[in-house]
Amino acid sequence: MTHGWLIGFFSTFVGIGVGGVIASFFNGFKRSIGTIYAVCTGLILGLLSFEIVPEAIQLGNWSVFFLGFFAGVILFKLIHLGFHKNPIISTESRKQHNLRIGLFLALIIAIHNFPVGVVFGTSEHSQFSLVLLQALILHNIPEGMILFTPLFIAGISYSMLFLLSIIIAVPVALGALIGEMIGQQNNLIWAFLISLTVGTIYMVTIKEILPESIRQSSNRYSLLFTLIAFFLMGAYLIYY
Repeated sequence: MTHGWLIGFFSTFVGIGVGGVIASFFNGFKRSIGTIYAVCTGLILGLLSFEIVPEAIQLGNWSVFFLGFFAGVILFKLIHLGFHKNPIISTESRKQHNLRIGLFLALIIAIHNFPVGVVFGTSEHSQFSLVLLQALILHNIPEGMILFTPLFIAGISYSMLFLLSIIIAVPVALGALIGEMIGQQNNLIWAFLISLTVGTIYMVTIKEILPESIRQSSNRYSLLFTLIAFFLMGAYLIYY
């Protein structure tokens, strides 16, 4: 595999953009928005559980995984705290609320894409890179749907979708370039970085995406579609 940074950038850009286009079709349908968030929650949790977490543990060990996971949780909490300390948030309108959620998700996704890019670059010539490439493609589409759903409700344009897709894809390319220069030297470091991304995206899913699905629909409705999507993703990854 050559030019891993370009492949990583293009896969992320296309996945996020496709997810955004799908989200635009459901814009304005309140019940559908709750369904989108529930389905995306299940898809992401399924991808983490059946694909990324086992690979991180195989690459390192359980201790490294838990250390990286909790580092990702702490990173999420620090960013989340910074957003909620903004005094504007307490008096924000519904439009501002959706805009804040979308920008917060964009920041988190961009940050967690960097270590994914580093690992992808270091494993460019190994079988593990194919796993990461599949993970990039599979999880970027639901992430794009989750990211752009509140932004479309807030009234952003398609040009902003294009720009944000580029911004979110750039950290993957930068990380892959650094990974290619470093080379695959220490599996424990790469396992830690993958585990860190698992921690951040898990927290985003549980603390931001799933609650928004429940708010748009109901506990039972959201749980049902989350479980369906979770097991469908699991079946796909196991039997594909």
